[in-house]
Amino acid sequence: MSDTLCRHASRTLALALVLVLSGLAGSWAEASTPDRSLPSTWPQAYTVRQEKRSGQLTLSNAYYRVDHDLKRGGAINRIQLRYGRAENLLVQPLETLVRDEDGTVYSNLNDASPRIRHRREGLLELVTVESALVDAKGVAARGVRLKTRLEYHWGYIKVHQEFVIQRGGFKVSELCVVNAVLAPSLSSYGYREGITQETGAPPFSFGSCRWGKLDPDHADSSAVQTNCLPRYLLLADAGTEGLEWFEGSDLNQWDLQLTGHRGQADFSLGRSQTPAGVRATLAPFRGASPLWLTNSCAFDYYLGIPIREGHAQKPWFHTSFNRNRGEWVSTNQVQRWAESGIQTVHCHNDGDYYDDGLFWRDGAYPPYPDMDKFDRVIADCHASGIRVATYFSDKELHPSTPQFQAHGTEWARTDQKGKVAHNFYRGTNEFGAQMCLRSGWLPFLESSIDRVLTHHRLDGVYYDWNVALLCYNERHQPGATTPATAAHWDIDELLKLMEWSRQRVGPKGLIIIHNTTTPMFAMENFADHVVANEWGYGKWSGKGPKLQDLPLEWSLVGAKSRGVISYGQLDAQSPPRLQRLFALEALLSGVTPWPVSPEAGVLFQVLKPVGNFETCRFLDWRNNAVELQGGQFASAVYSRPGESFLVLANLDEKTAEAQCIVHPRQLPHLLTAPRSATLFRPAADADRRTGFTETALDAQALVTTGVKISIPSDSAVLLRLQ
Repeated sequence: MSDTLCRHASRTLALALVLVLSGLAGSWAEASTPDRSLPSTWPQAYTVRQEKRSGQLTLSNAYYRVDHDLKRGGAINRIQLRYGRAENLLVQPLETLVRDEDGTVYSNLNDASPRIRHRREGLLELVTVESALVDAKGVAARGVRLKTRLEYHWGYIKVHQEFVIQRGGFKVSELCVVNAVLAPSLSSYGYREGITQETGAPPFSFGSCRWGKLDPDHADSSAVQTNCLPRYLLLADAGTEGLEWFEGSDLNQWDLQLTGHRGQADFSLGRSQTPAGVRATLAPFRGASPLWLTNSCAFDYYLGIPIREGHAQKPWFHTSFNRNRGEWVSTNQVQRWAESGIQTVHCHNDGDYYDDGLFWRDGAYPPYPDMDKFDRVIADCHASGIRVATYFSDKELHPSTPQFQAHGTEWARTDQKGKVAHNFYRGTNEFGAQMCLRSGWLPFLESSIDRVLTHHRLDGVYYDWNVALLCYNERHQPGATTPATAAHWDIDELLKLMEWSRQRVGPKGLIIIHNTTTPMFAMENFADHVVANEWGYGKWSGKGPKLQDLPLEWSLVGAKSRGVISYGQLDAQSPPRLQRLFALEALLSGVTPWPVSPEAGVLFQVLKPVGNFETCRFLDWRNNAVELQGGQFASAVYSRPGESFLVLANLDEKTAEAQCIVHPRQLPHLLTAPRSATLFRPAADADRRTGFTETALDAQALVTTGVKISIPSDSAVLLRLQ
């Protein structure tokens, strides 16, 4: 371990001790003030507090808190984000239940005196809960008890839940691991289906999320109802906060453990009226014919919590480079990047694009004969203040490498027939063969990453294929006897890779991940930037989509600096206007086109007067602080104590005049009596120092009757209110 990492590790342990000693008393907010010297991507200690009188066990850090109700089965009854909106993401505690053959429900929530234990291992907090399953009359089920072990990691909780079957067994018509009613605001959802090759999934399905939004007018109805559990479920208050649930790597626990075959589970998602909220049911078994349980059964799953920092994200300007037949990026080009606002770059050369045989074969090193020029580009970038990463694929290993020839079959992601997936482009050219992290591929990948970072002064890594995928390789699944029982995915291992990566690059290092159509809070919490939206959403045409029709993963819950890919939606034949609209809708959402487009480089200059983004709170186009009447307008808000900057945008192809009314009490930082208002317009004849023309507006009129403001087509102006 480097001296830098040792110092940060010592500091983190010292912080843990301080929090434990000083944080046992006082409120969550008092005990969990963010340490601004450490980024939110760096794992930090939890504060743990138990209050016997109220019967609450609270685990909290600077960004969220989780409460257990010690009088209701020790169940989690509160999840709250420090910089979220809801006081509690749970309307009722997370329930685990069984239903017997007569229809009687036995729930952990009815146990008023569960056994709770807590201990600490490093930065991990371990909570064990042993509870009875009790009916509404207070009668405990005979033959089954519940034992739950929760590991509190940074940004997620790993849960091991065991139904302990006692002598005589227990007959169930339903066994439900999670029965939840969540805050009504979590109305947007995405889930990765749990179907396998036996039930119709393509052999090498990517498993992209199926997206939707719950209809508030249809309470007590299911928007989703399937007889197999999803592998992953996300619920979100779009742009604001969310919560996720997903299965562990061993899929047999959920698919085959209870009955030996699939199709007798129950996943339902919909609105609940009593109590009001979003209901999610995740039951591995629900059947018309009761099931006799004679053996204990265990289920591993995760709860992921987005880490929101509570301040606006600085727009992320990024681009990439490669060897380009030996025509490496010049020093002058790097300087032009810096002048245009580029903050990060990465080397991306995972295929033989130039037909010269020189490219970065995944798993091989060194990739080029002229690595000194690779190092020169890194040095030039650093001299210009640009951070540098290089590309790694979490899934691909090139068949030309000795490691593939020795271990390819052993490490590979395979279908039920043992076939290995290969990723090709331009016919026979190959990126690499798909590997599964639930194998020796994980330690080899880590050693490959470490080798590159050791030999080159990179700031960090860029990960592609950063996603858990279904695999049938029997070598990866202990106890597998048939292709069906070998089914697994590599989510446990992917999380280990992300935790290892953050430790490897350090608290100030750079991690960029690409996870199009498969976002995951637990994974993104360790990353500095996220790349999304590459494919799966169709071409933009005509006037383009409305803001409310953008995919959920466009900005997700606003927790991470996010780049949205335009290619896939746009191409060389797309009208220039759609390029501008893409950048404009990104601006209003708090994200940036990726790689940064010329249109974004021009349009985002409107934010220059904002200054330090980290002193601001951000509200996207869904805000209630700004009202724009008279056309296709939208707004976004950057607010700090004493002033707010309002982005006013015109999404029409013609210049239009908006009637602008500001509601100061809806701003993140209230302005009770605004005294001045200034409109900034980027213009060719602007002040040379600022690049803007400035116009004073009537502040009192803005917050009462409104002021008319002309906004150019497909563009934006900035209004400062003080």
